[in-house]
This record gives sequence, C-alpha cells and structure tokens, in this order.
Amino acid sequence: MESSNLNQPKILPLLSLNGGDDDFNYTSFFPDEDISYLINDDPSGSTSTLNDDPGILGVSSPTTALARSNSNQRHRLERRGHTKSRRGCFNCKRRRIKCQETRPACGHCVKTGLKCEYPAVPQVVHQPQHQIPLFSLQDMRFFQHFLLSCFPHHPLGNESIWTHEIPCLSQTYEYLMHAILGLAASDLMAQDPSLVTFAMAHRLKAIKAIKKTLNQVPKSKGFEEGNALVATCFALTFQSVVLDDGMAEFMTFCRGIVIVAIQMWCKGAKFIFSNLEGNGSTTLLRPFIEALPPIRRDWVDGAVAGVRALEPLCADLPVETEYYRYLQEMTEALYTSAYRAYEILCQHYGWWIQMPHDQFQRLVDPENQVATLLASHWIAIKQVMAPITETEQHVRTQQPARREEGSMDLGMGRWLKYLNRQVDAEHRQYNGWPMWVEEQLDRDLGFFGKTMH
Repeated sequence: MESSNLNQPKILPLLSLNGGDDDFNYTSFFPDEDISYLINDDPSGSTSTLNDDPGILGVSSPTTALARSNSNQRHRLERRGHTKSRRGCFNCKRRRIKCQETRPACGHCVKTGLKCEYPAVPQVVHQPQHQIPLFSLQDMRFFQHFLLSCFPHHPLGNESIWTHEIPCLSQTYEYLMHAILGLAASDLMAQDPSLVTFAMAHRLKAIKAIKKTLNQVPKSKGFEEGNALVATCFALTFQSVVLDDGMAEFMTFCRGIVIVAIQMWCKGAKFIFSNLEGNGSTTLLRPFIEALPPIRRDWVDGAVAGVRALEPLCADLPVETEYYRYLQEMTEALYTSAYRAYEILCQHYGWWIQMPHDQFQRLVDPENQVATLLASHWIAIKQVMAPITETEQHVRTQQPARREEGSMDLGMGRWLKYLNRQVDAEHRQYNGWPMWVEEQLDRDLGFFGKTMH
C-alpha cells in the first residue's frame, strides 16, 4: 500500500480523474451497504426500494456490482408483489434486518445497546405524480429551526450561503428540503425525542431522491444541481452525528460530497461554497488554534499509550496499519503543536475519503475488531481535542442560536459509547483508554474543554 499524501486537504482530496467525466464510476466510490438500509421503508406505501440499481452506492468493485445488479434486479422483481412489514423499529430498518417488534425494545437493540424506537403508524397519502410535495406546519418549524440554530458550519466561512442560497435551492430540489428538515428535526430531538419519526422520514426521502439523481448524472452534459447535492450530503453528514451508530454513515456522506464535487469540477459547474477544496480551512483556523493553551500532558500520555498498544494488532494489515500511523502521529503531535495535530486530523479525513471501496469497507465492517478499536481511539482523540476542533465554530461569521444552558450535546461522543460496546471480550484489554474517555464524558461533557452547546 502506498504511503498517504500528508498534504492532502480535508474535504476535497486530490483524486485521479484519468477516466474523464464520462467514465467516472460512482460504484467504485460511494458504498451502498453503508446507507442503502436507510431507505427500505417508503412512507408513501410503495414497495419499491432505492436499491433497484445498486451501481450507484455499491461497496463492491464495478464488475462485481454489475453482476449483482442483474441478479438482484431479477430477485427484486420477483418479490415486488410481497407486502413488507412496516412496524419494525428504526434501528432494524436501517440495518435491513428482521425486527422482532417486541416492546419496549427488540432483541437487536437490546443486544447492541441502542435505544429502540418505533415509528408511528403512518397515514398513507397518495399524491398525484409531479405534484409539489406537501409540507406541514411541523416542517415549517423545522425549516425555521435550521435557519436560526442548526445550519452546518462546513465548509468554513459559508454561513450566509447556508442561510440564504441553500434555502432558496431547497425550493427547487426536494431532496435538499428533506435533508434540511431531517437535520433540524434531529437537532430538536434533544427537546422532544418523539421527533425521531419526522427526522428519519425526511432522511430516508432525501437519500431516496439523491440516489435517483446520481444515477442520471453521468448521462447529463451539465450539472446544474451539483450545489444542491453537495448541500444535501453535508446536511446528511451532520445529521449522522445524532445517530448512535452513525459513524459509518458520516464517513459515507463525506465521500459523497467528494464524488459530487468531482463531477461538478469535471462538468465545469460553478461552486457556490467557498473553502470546499484546497487548504483554505486549515489556514483560516491556524491563528486561533496556535493561540490555544496546550492539551494537558497526562491526557496526551494516555492517548499515546492507548494508540501504541494497538500496533501489534495492525501487523500484516495494510489498511489498519495506515490508520494506526495517522492516530500515532496525531497524538504525538499534541505534545508540541495543536495545529500540527489538527493538520493530521484533516489528513486522516482525506485518507479515508479517497480510499478505494474494498479498503473503506474494511474500516466500517462491524466484524473487524481491529478497525473498531482504531475507530474508538480516533473518536476518543477527537474528544480530547475538543478545544482545537471547536475553533471551527469560533470562526463563524454568523453564530446560530445557542442551546439552553445545561443542554450541551454529546455530539460524536455518542459514537464513542456505541463503539466501546462493540469491542468484544477478547479485545477489551486494548480499549481501556477510550473507555476512560467515555467515563469522563459521562461525569462532565465539558471535561476535556468542550464548551459549544
């Protein structure tokens, strides 16, 4: 495996475009099995799924995906007449597994430690084709909340784009509207957990619509809606943070941002977002990060020791070894330079964003205990680096409305809890430091210096 380019940017790494825009293959970049389980339940009552063409979001190689496409297509056509159960919990729907539908929690959620929540009984409403979708007063509340409180802070320096141009685009592109509403509903779940039904319904509709659109992109000469797709992927990425097991989906949609941006670049489309490519973001943050006091040495000592203990597990595993190297360099950089540690964090993002599919699949495979340990250490390191990563929020030109005092959000810390539970008994001895980080967050979410609500 070739050594990673440590100078690659965070959001849009340099990728090979040797095939030209007409030959760009989404199959080899945007994994299906990481997100397609999200769209199994169509609230409209239709029995069709988004997987009718697995070529867009498939984790396998292009050749394998094509073969699977033919067989899966026949399989699905044979099953079209069957009635699907729509009473399973959200977690089982997302995982595409049969839910026991036991109350108050199904067996899968009990086993994995996830919060089990069931959707409300849907009301089937059939709309005439091509009719403008109907949005409720509740959706209007979500839309307002997005504009005031929860618009994404990436790409950095684009607050006015998120609160002006993107809402205007959402009037034209339905999937963007659903992504906005889903993100806002998820953010409001901290006050009203029952909004999970709305949050997931909008998320599923957004994913269903963007997959249909991406299927059509290679056939089009222009790419006018590229900005709407980029914004949709950003919104879905940020919404993934509220899902306990949302890390794989977060990573998937980060990769989605890249494939859309590449197509925009190939087709000559104009970007409305600034700082989407290049190193502008890290340059913007540098003076703020360098002004921070150093991270406590005993915290860094714990992080370094925890990561180093993983080295023997990564032997003879090229992908895991590279992952380990990033974490090692990131933690050791905290001794001398917070900015250098942040640079390596960004380079780590760029590494897995541009990673080939078979390798990416290894990283998000829940059966890969070494990858799970690396991920738990990565997320734990991010908790310790909270004062550094929070500078991304501090450089906002427009700050969203703050949450109520005492309502600080756990953020990616919920992924840490989930990952720690996935480590089996054989490997638990290697996960002591992430468990310690989780314990400190349980006592005080601001223990490591997090201040943003």
